[in-house]
Amino acid sequence: MKDLIQGLDGPRTAQQELFYDLEDAAAVIGWSVVELTAMAANAKTPHEAVALMKISALLAAQQAKIGGYAGEVKEQRILRSEGPA
Repeated sequence: MKDLIQGLDGPRTAQQELFYDLEDAAAVIGWSVVELTAMAANAKTPHEAVALMKISALLAAQQAKIGGYAGEVKEQRILRSEGPA
């Protein structure tokens, strides 16, 4: 993995890895919300649609929270110490 994250400026710091990991997680959750919402639109029963929309709402809230954490990492309000990989 380390050889995959080396850029023009060398390897990422632990702080950068945390930021990108949080951004990636938020993106995956965002994609999941879109997919679940589409599934809800095509649900077989109203109960199934409501359940999928509730799951989507919970995931969207978590996406916002993780996005906020990523912002705090970027602003260096949350710090990750360098350590063994």
